[in-house]
Amino acid sequence: MGVIPGRTDDDGPAPGRTPDRTRSDRPHWIVTAVLVLAAAACYFGIVAVRLGPPSGGDTVPLTSVTSALADGDLHAAASAASLPNPPGYPLLAAPFVAAFPSTVGSAAWCTPNGRIHPSRAGGATTEVPAGVVPCDGPSGAGADVLPPWYRSQGLLGVLSWLVLALGALILLRAARADTVGRQAGLVVFLAFLPAASSAIVQLYHPQDIVSLGLALAGLAQVHRRRWLLAGVLFGLAVLTKQFAVLLLLPALVAAPGWRARTTTAGSAVVVFLAGILPFFVVDPRATLENLSGFSAGGAAAGQTVLSLAGVHGTVASAVARDAPVLFALVVCVWAARRPDVHAERAVTLVALALVCTGSRLVFESVVFPYYLLAASVLVFLLDLVARRSPHWSLAWCAAAAFFVAVHPGNRIVAAVGTLVLAVVVVGIGFAELLPGERRRVGAEVAGAR
Repeated sequence: MGVIPGRTDDDGPAPGRTPDRTRSDRPHWIVTAVLVLAAAACYFGIVAVRLGPPSGGDTVPLTSVTSALADGDLHAAASAASLPNPPGYPLLAAPFVAAFPSTVGSAAWCTPNGRIHPSRAGGATTEVPAGVVPCDGPSGAGADVLPPWYRSQGLLGVLSWLVLALGALILLRAARADTVGRQAGLVVFLAFLPAASSAIVQLYHPQDIVSLGLALAGLAQVHRRRWLLAGVLFGLAVLTKQFAVLLLLPALVAAPGWRARTTTAGSAVVVFLAGILPFFVVDPRATLENLSGFSAGGAAAGQTVLSLAGVHGTVASAVARDAPVLFALVVCVWAARRPDVHAERAVTLVALALVCTGSRLVFESVVFPYYLLAASVLVFLLDLVARRSPHWSLAWCAAAAFFVAVHPGNRIVAAVGTLVLAVVVVGIGFAELLPGERRRVGAEVAGAR
């Protein structure tokens, strides 16, 4: 049986070949399970120490939509026009809320009093958001039985992290780079990555974590040439968060031929439409507004190049959401037409995904710490899949997290610094997509010496 040009044995089994499974796999999976559970406990502790989901941000709308679905009220869930996301996460989380309402969420949930009433310089306090119950108030009776952040569906944040960890591990295994050391490094990285916990404790965006995990699992199925399953996973990922389109496009480039691409894209579209159609039928306007991302009033002004240019509101939202997709389309078409870019290789596939998702940071109108999640995970995975030391990817993750968290006081410094970090991570992906060019440059440098 022939081997695909550009594919090595380390990239996984050739088409039509099933990897050998022996009894020795069982201890391997046991070790993997232990590593995941230990890392999940660390993540649990970090989220708990950071006091869990906030009282503001997107916690209230996301919780209300999920609770409405758990109660079977589709109209209330569909009419909520304050959450600029597709309904995938509430659909996935509602069964857990319905089955374990006192543990993972309820219609009247409570948060720590310190998160609801943060003190200001003048001694005044902020208003309590609608639907938020202080855990130490009369309505919070019994809340001391469980840590208070459970009641705001914080436990589902830990479950969302498990989806991310499993998706990343599945991709690592598909690339046949799943040694115990790399698995341990990956789950520890995901547990302590600031962007991963910030997605829960800052604005409560577990949907970002779940969508990325599903998309990574979809990339793994593409590498294994399981087109239908890949499409289903990508459909769920896009239904959960729109940015998953940036990972679907590289998957379509890696699919060999129109039949594989049609199967992947078609199944993704079917799953997406099946999930969003009931909401569209009940309240088409709110559903389209949430899907477009403009329902929240447009992007806020942030420390980016767009803000320096005076672009705000819905225009900034349009640039932030649409420009990365257009950029990703151009890059994927370019990669598909280059004979030296073999997108079916695991390293190339991850690098292409990194370029596409990293471009989101380049065009963003405001960058919160959890926006770094996808780029940070993919740049680290790229090193693991390529079987090299991840010191450069760790350095980028640390620099980006520190820079975004510190928020330099000078707007120009902050905007240019954010842009530079975004361009660097896109450049890291591009460097992997041009192996022939790197070898040529390396040979010229060696000859000059």
